[in-house]
Amino acid sequence: MVHLADTQTRIRQAVDALPEKCREVFMLSRYEELSYKEIAQTMQISVKTVENQMITALKKLRHSLREYLE
Repeated sequence: MVHLADTQTRIRQAVDALPEKCREVFMLSRYEELSYKEIAQTMQISVKTVENQMITALKKLRHSLREYLE
């Protein structure tokens, strides 16, 4: 049985393992609850770049956490 603390640790490690910009976009979106437009303005990048970084982050996180998603 997987405990909540173990799961939280694993998620934190997976997020920490993301590439820097990818991690920053993910954290602003999911933890700070900023919109893609707000993230783009904050980071001075395009909304499309934010979208691409989120796609990459979610793919990598799904792969890293696949054992918890089954």
